[in-house]
Amino acid sequence: MVDGRLSTLLLIWMGAAAAVGFGRWWHKTPGSGLVLAYVLNLWMIHWVAPALYLLPWYDNLDQTIVEAGLEQSVYATVAFAFSSLALAPALLNFGVLPRVTARRDVDGKLPRVYVGVGAGSYTLMSIGAGAIPSATAIFSTAQQLVVAGLALSCWYAWRTASTRKLILWLGLTLLLPLVTIVTRGFIGYGAVASLTVLIFLSGFIKRRAIVLVSGILLAYLGLSVFVTYMRDRADIRDTVWGGQATEVRLGQLGKTLGDFEWFDISRVDQLKVLDGRLNQSFLTGLAVSRLSDIGGYARGDTLWEALLALIPRAIWPAKPIAAGSGTLVSEYTGLKFAAGTSVGIGQVMEFYVNFGTLGVLLGFTLMGVLITTLDLAAAERLALNDLRGFVLWYLPGISLLQAGGSLVEVTVSAVASLVVAVLVNACLDGLQRKRVDRMPRSFPPLLSRPNP
Repeated sequence: MVDGRLSTLLLIWMGAAAAVGFGRWWHKTPGSGLVLAYVLNLWMIHWVAPALYLLPWYDNLDQTIVEAGLEQSVYATVAFAFSSLALAPALLNFGVLPRVTARRDVDGKLPRVYVGVGAGSYTLMSIGAGAIPSATAIFSTAQQLVVAGLALSCWYAWRTASTRKLILWLGLTLLLPLVTIVTRGFIGYGAVASLTVLIFLSGFIKRRAIVLVSGILLAYLGLSVFVTYMRDRADIRDTVWGGQATEVRLGQLGKTLGDFEWFDISRVDQLKVLDGRLNQSFLTGLAVSRLSDIGGYARGDTLWEALLALIPRAIWPAKPIAAGSGTLVSEYTGLKFAAGTSVGIGQVMEFYVNFGTLGVLLGFTLMGVLITTLDLAAAERLALNDLRGFVLWYLPGISLLQAGGSLVEVTVSAVASLVVAVLVNACLDGLQRKRVDRMPRSFPPLLSRPNP
């Protein structure tokens, strides 16, 4: 049953999100897409599923619980919008961000190098290299170099007006979800990676109408891919997790795509798939209800763990903190999940279970400052052709986009991303210096030589 409160919350949510986009456009704020990507990730897990309850033919979960969680995400989005549009620019005006002015020559090979390093890290993770102490954080974040490399490759093709190369790199970007399905049985990582690159590229398109129409079409395609994948997910994972040959996995994927389902808003079974997998507002609402009844707020415990998680396991082998949300969702919602099931706590719920609504407001104010700062810094470096500087700021920013993950995951991956960016850039600088040193020295022209 639809009530006015649900509609009001959904409208306020969209108003805050629209304010971020319109405010950045109005002030011509430079960006690399990180701010908009974060808002969109938050929208997918907190707004889409609750909006389904506006449909008169759909009813599934307890709507009051969904509204309670949606309300907290509204506070989060409003706080993020205020921080990104007002607080972050005010702080940056005080000179807290190192600025650059020197323009560099573009190295057209560098984007492909980043893609190659990221793909290599993905391969190493797939064959178990992450079992080495502290290697998981490094290799898993180094995978994100694929995203940074693809973004730069699309940018370079756009900059050089090479339509053929732009289509090639966009095609590879759109294939990422299929790659992660075939290699690991998951669609999420590939989908978010593709989305991040596409949002980055949308910043260079001057016609907002084209961006809007393209976004709507891609959203519909994404929903269709998602419901089709979820229908055959068990069969797909049987081939992947069962260690079947690549040909078998591709065969199953081909079979799934051959029976493709277009998203139909009138189909309740498809709506329940979205509601069951993307309704972080329901989980947050359960935590709000449970803590209101019995208390037991974390009072900073998970935030402290997020800091302790920064200590490498190579230094602290017995570190009890692991990546992921662990049992936090069960602890604060009262739900029980099957063994081996991973359910992300999400940043809205985690900030709430620590300090209630105040925690949500303060937490997302901080997230707004961090993501906006990284977004602006990366954009400034790119505008001056400083591709290494772009990656140095953009890569940690990608790690902060995990709106549905835990703060432990965010802090560890953000710091690891910074380390990866510094190391990879240092290696590239070293190789470039060696290449320059090996170049033959040119002699001055004969006419400039003194007469004997």
